[in-house]
Amino acid sequence: MKTEKTDVRIRPMREEDLPAVLRIERENFSLPWSERNFLDALDLEYYHFLAACCGDEIAGYCGYIRSFETADVTKVAVKGDCRRLGIGERLLRQLMEDGYQSGVERFSLDVRASNHPAIALYKKMGFCQEGLRKGYYEDPREDAMIMWTQKRSPTQSVNT
Repeated sequence: MKTEKTDVRIRPMREEDLPAVLRIERENFSLPWSERNFLDALDLEYYHFLAACCGDEIAGYCGYIRSFETADVTKVAVKGDCRRLGIGERLLRQLMEDGYQSGVERFSLDVRASNHPAIALYKKMGFCQEGLRKGYYEDPREDAMIMWTQKRSPTQSVNT
């Protein structure tokens, strides 16, 4: 499903998105979340998930879990045939904007040390490496880079 960047709509994830989300989840992660994990996240107020839609199809999704003024980005995933179209960046940009508008001051995330495309995106979005979790990922075993954004006031935009 190759698409144009302009054909993508970002909106809150809904329960009916889960069949497509689970396919993308299995395609992107060696230890994917279950349907129950996503259902729980959609029901809890401290989680926030977005979906990228191309027509009636889900092209990607992202989400965070919030704790007071910080949010941990738990997922950023794009369907294989929709990669390199800016969908991941648009999802993450909207997710962060939503967070800042709700009072989040800093974001964190873990990323496989070998996932250079994701690391480049996160750096572009203002994340910096602040640590390393040795052997964090399984299947295959790999270190995780811990990345954080700089502290922002709730009135600052992602686009500034």
